[in-house]
Formats: sequence, C-alpha cells, structure tokens
Amino acid sequence: MLDTPDELEATRIDLPLLARWLTGWSLSRGVPLPVRSHGGLTVEVGMPLQLRRHVFLDAGPALQACAAQIHEPHIYLKAAVEPAVLRAALPARWTVEAPGYLMLGPATPSRQSELPSGYAIEATSEHGVHLVSVVHASGEVAASGRIAIHEGCAVYDQIVTAEAHRRRGLGTIVMRNLDALATRAGADERLLVATEDGRGLYLSLGWRLLAPWTTAVLPPQQEGTPC
Repeated sequence: MLDTPDELEATRIDLPLLARWLTGWSLSRGVPLPVRSHGGLTVEVGMPLQLRRHVFLDAGPALQACAAQIHEPHIYLKAAVEPAVLRAALPARWTVEAPGYLMLGPATPSRQSELPSGYAIEATSEHGVHLVSVVHASGEVAASGRIAIHEGCAVYDQIVTAEAHRRRGLGTIVMRNLDALATRAGADERLLVATEDGRGLYLSLGWRLLAPWTTAVLPPQQEGTPC
C-alpha cells in the first residue's frame, strides 16, 4: 500500500510511460520489445516460468477482456493499481501477488558512497545493458544491479544484495554507480519497479512513488489456450 497521497509524484502515469519502463525491462532481460495489444502492452518473454506478460494502465475492461481469454499458467497480468483493485477485477482463479511500486528517480542523484573494506566494484555489459556488481574479497557477488538506457530513459532492474552482505550500504553503492552510468548517458528519466523490501532504499535515495504495481497469474495447474 502507498503510505500517504503525499508520497505520490505528480508525474502523469500513462501508457507511454509504462512503455518506456517495459522497453527497458525487456532490454535488461534480453527478451523481445513490447508491442501494443489488448488495449495495453505485451511482451513475449518466452521463459518457462513466464511465457508472456500483459501490462495495463488500470484494471478496466481491456485487462478484464484479456484475462478472460487466458487459461494457461505462466502468463502474467500487470497493472498500475493496488492489489485489492486487481483482485476485484479478476475471477477467483487468478492469484494476485505481493504489491510492488512504480518509482521515478531523482533528476540529480546523490554523490557516491564509500565502499567498505574487502569489497570491489565490477562493471560489465551484456547485450547493451550495463551491469554493476559489488564483489567480496572471497569472490562472492555481494550486491548487483543493471540498467538499460533507451531514448533518454534509464530503467533500473534486478537490484539485489545477498543476505550475508546486507546492512552495509552495498545496495546504495550499486544504485549510485548505476546513477553515474545514467548521467553519463544523458538519461533524463529514471524508472524502476520496487518490491516492498526495496522501496525504503529507493525512497532514501530520493526516488518518488508514481503508482502501485500489482501482478496476477494463474496457478500452475490451470491449462488451456493462451491469450
């Protein structure tokens, strides 16, 4: 749940903004770019546990009509609404997952943090996407994240800190190194979708909540014809 209306950024949430985020997500994951369909956006992900994702601005008639055609597991519906709204829009056969948060990054990211002793930064790239890792002296990847930059929009993805290395500021270090890459690339928009656990970190770094973000999927035992 969003804590208060004051947390919401005044930026307009529309389908083009969702398309910019989804394009970055697709580039980050190395999957086909989104296309307009079913009144929203569709990505043919093609992975065993995620065949396709349909993204909508709301849980209105377009999402509901798409959902009515889906009878196969591992096809996801996502919308910029609270979980209760998506739950009310779908038949009981759909599972609504834990909420997420669509967020907008600050125009001027904060300065770099000092890296703790025993860690080093590694920067690499993969199919045009920048990856930043914080590596422990043991060789273990302690924290990592990636950023896809497309037409001035930087999309942050897969920001993770290993359990054994948390509470050392490593997530902040990853984010600030990704920020530096976005700045050098001239990105004037920064977007991500946060989990409940990650939201606090991003808020502390000056990110703003744009909208709730909720996902629904059919349980694996469902079979039939995909949308």
